[in-house]
Amino acid sequence: MKKITVFILSILATASTAFALSFHSTDDDRPITYDQLPAAAKEFIKDNFGKEQVSLTSLDSDLIGDEYTVVFTSGTKLEFYSDGNWKEVDCRYSEVPHNLIPDKIADYLKANYADSKVREIKRGRGGYEVKLNNGLELTFDRDYRLVEIDD
Repeated sequence: MKKITVFILSILATASTAFALSFHSTDDDRPITYDQLPAAAKEFIKDNFGKEQVSLTSLDSDLIGDEYTVVFTSGTKLEFYSDGNWKEVDCRYSEVPHNLIPDKIADYLKANYADSKVREIKRGRGGYEVKLNNGLELTFDRDYRLVEIDD
């Protein structure tokens, strides 16, 4: 019995090490120049954050695809998919621009959290996640229906 337990533990340890190394070796997060961003990302920045000063731009390559990150000196962070469409806008010390919040979500927030500010918005296949300055995280589905509140 002791040999079987040792054998199983050694297999699990080997498998977990190989799994961790496979993720480490495929992760390629490296700094890039602003000019290396996709055109759609640069246009988004110009339209919504034109007065901000870029502190860092980076490219994260992995098995799923490339993602770009832009950090401004103000602390605001943007993430983009490989095609340059925005994935996440994190305005730590300010407010997410209103035009980035879908109308139905903005209406819900106005009706239910009128005194709160949107600090972060994430967009994915399943919908949107919105973080407010009061600490609440609201999740909306693709049809802009509220599906979860996390505090």
